[in-house]
Amino acid sequence: MSAAAPTAQSSAARPWAGSAVAWLVSAALTALCFVFQNRTGPTYPLTGSLETARGTVKFELLRSEEIGTDLQLMLPGPVPEGVTAHARYRRYKSSDDWSLAPLAPGTFRFTRRGQTKEVTGLGTSLPSLHERAGKYEYFVDVDDGSGWRSITGDRPIYARYKAPVPLPVLLIHVLVIFVSMALALRTGIEALRRRDVRTLTLATMGSFFLGAFVLGPAVQWYAFGVLWSGFPFGYDWTDNKVAVELLAWVIAFAVGRGSPVRARRAVLAALLVTILVYFIPHSVFGSEYDYTRGAGHGTAG
Repeated sequence: MSAAAPTAQSSAARPWAGSAVAWLVSAALTALCFVFQNRTGPTYPLTGSLETARGTVKFELLRSEEIGTDLQLMLPGPVPEGVTAHARYRRYKSSDDWSLAPLAPGTFRFTRRGQTKEVTGLGTSLPSLHERAGKYEYFVDVDDGSGWRSITGDRPIYARYKAPVPLPVLLIHVLVIFVSMALALRTGIEALRRRDVRTLTLATMGSFFLGAFVLGPAVQWYAFGVLWSGFPFGYDWTDNKVAVELLAWVIAFAVGRGSPVRARRAVLAALLVTILVYFIPHSVFGSEYDYTRGAGHGTAG
């Protein structure tokens, strides 16, 4: 009798262990998704390196900034001796001529999502734009003694301005997005384990609703002065993505009511839609100000 007790206890503990592992796997996969989307989105700083006759030139070029803050363009040190650089820039969708800004030695700071980074090397600052969703288009050219060469070839770099979003609002928004994706993955794991997923489906649906129609519009309002710039009022995929994800989970919840088997199938279909939509880069077809018209889409200007 005494030998059987630990076996019973171990058997009873296994569901808790399996649940903990499933949550850890969901959180880890969500973190990987976040890293991918963060680094592939058009607002993440453009980083890389360029080989020249005098050595490797690294670059870190901002593609998003807040109104009231100059845009930093940087070649982090050590920059090979004899290499010079300048930026060519103008407002996007404007009648502006190209302006030149030489890159000079110095220390440059920028803040992204509440974290400040300091870079020493060659750099310059483009003056802040004043319109929400106003954009710069620019090139950074380097000369190693054999002539000027653009870091990105014929492709300009775009940098968009937005109004400041209060850090607590932004952090809560990011947290809810993380929880939504983790819940979606966790629900999918339960479906694969042939468990009852209806409660988790409801929780996932609720988290997507909170992110899509409460916190998302709040961030849009602070940044661009509008609550919604997706369908049917615009084509900003930042808004459209969460709407599509929410719709997929609403359908999954509706289809799965009363039938665990249908619920599991619907959840896996909703998870597939969520993953496919999630990997569309952030801010594609986002808010944009047109200086030639004095107006834009997805922005109050």
